[in-house]
Amino acid sequence: MLIEPLLSSELDRLAAAKSFSNTDCASFQPCPNPEKSSQDRYAVNDWPLCNGTWQFRAVLDGHGGHQTVDHTLNTLPSLIRTDLQELVSEMEPSVDAVSQLLMDAITSVDDKISKDVLELFPDVNAFVNLSDDVVCAIINDQKSGGKNASVISRCMAGTTVLVSLVDPSLTNLWVASLGDCQAALGIHQYDGNWETLLLSSFHNGENPSEKEKVSRQHPDEVECMLENRVFGALAVTRGECSLDLATWSVRAHSFSIAIGDHLFKLPASYTERIFMNAKEGFQFSKNIQDFLWRNKTPPYVSNRADVQHTRLEGKEALLVMCSDGLLDLYAQSQMELTALADYWVQLVARKTCSSHSQDKTQNVNLAIYLLRDALGGDDIDAVSRMMTVEMEYRWMDDTTILVQKL
Repeated sequence: MLIEPLLSSELDRLAAAKSFSNTDCASFQPCPNPEKSSQDRYAVNDWPLCNGTWQFRAVLDGHGGHQTVDHTLNTLPSLIRTDLQELVSEMEPSVDAVSQLLMDAITSVDDKISKDVLELFPDVNAFVNLSDDVVCAIINDQKSGGKNASVISRCMAGTTVLVSLVDPSLTNLWVASLGDCQAALGIHQYDGNWETLLLSSFHNGENPSEKEKVSRQHPDEVECMLENRVFGALAVTRGECSLDLATWSVRAHSFSIAIGDHLFKLPASYTERIFMNAKEGFQFSKNIQDFLWRNKTPPYVSNRADVQHTRLEGKEALLVMCSDGLLDLYAQSQMELTALADYWVQLVARKTCSSHSQDKTQNVNLAIYLLRDALGGDDIDAVSRMMTVEMEYRWMDDTTILVQKL
C-alpha cells in the first residue's frame, strides 16, 4: 500500500499531471501492461489568429486500438484552426457559423477515413471475388511503407470526440460532442453560488433516446440494438444514418456517434473480406462473426456532432471535460448525469475559491484533484488499491480530465 507523500506523487506520475495556460490536465490508466496503455488523448491549444487568441481544448476517447484516435488528434485540431482562420479573416463570425464549422470539421475527418478505404476498394462486386491472398497483398503493405495498412486500421478502430472553443473576448463558448465524453460548465454567480450547465450530449446506448433513434432508422431489424449496444457490441451509438449503396459513399446528411468504427458503417462484405484480413486484426471482446450478420442496412452510427453554445458574460467560469472513465469511477454513487456534473463543478469550485478553502491552490492541479476524489479521495487505502493492482489486464477504464479556468 502507498502512503503519503508517495501516494500523491505517484498519482501525479501515473496520470501525467500537467498544466498548460489556464488548463490542468490528467490522463490515467494504471495498468502496467504496455499492451493495455491508455487510448485516451487530449489537446490544449491557444491559437493567435487575426482577431485575437482562440482557446481550443479536446478530449478523445479511443477504442479498439490507437490508430484512429491518434489520427484524429493529428488532423482534427489543425483542420479546425485552418477553417477558423479562414472564417475570421473574412468577417466577425456568428455563433451559428462557428457551430457549423465544428460540426463540419469533425464529420470531414471521418468522411476522409471512409473515402480512403473506398478508394482502395470502390467496387464491392469486384473485391468480393478477389482471393484472400490478393486482398492481403493490398492491405498488409507494412513492408513497403504501410500506407494502405494505416488506411484500413483507421477504419477498424474508433474514437469519441469532445471539443471546446472559446473566442478571444472570452464571451462565447462552444462545445461539440460526439460520443459519451462529458463537459460540465460552472459559472460563478453574483450571489456567490456556482451554476452548472451540462454542455455535452450522451451518445450512448444506455440513453433511451439514442437507442430509440437507432431502432427507428432500422425498423425491421429488431437486433440492431442489443444490451444497449449496436449489434450488442458497440456502446457509443446514435443512428439516423444512410449509405448510398449506388456509389458506396456516405451521404451528406448521414452521421456517426464516433469517428472510425466502419464495421458499423460499411456493408458487411468490407468487414468479411477486408478488415478481417488485416494483419493487426480487430480488438473486440466479442467474436465479429457472432454479430456481423446483423449488419444489413448500414450505417448504424453517426459522425455528426452536437454543438452547444453558451455566453460567459464576463463571469468567472470553470469547464470540466472528461472521458467516460470518470463517470465509471462514480458509478456506485448512482447519481444522474446532471447531478454528477454539478458535483464535479462544486468540488473544483470550492478548491479554487479562497473563501471556501484554506489551501494555497495556485499549485494544485484541479484535474488531479478531481481524479483523486473519484479514486477515493481521503481514503488512502482505496486510492492506493486502485493504483497498485497487480494485473496484466485493465481494472478500470482510461480516464482523462481537463479543468479550464475561464
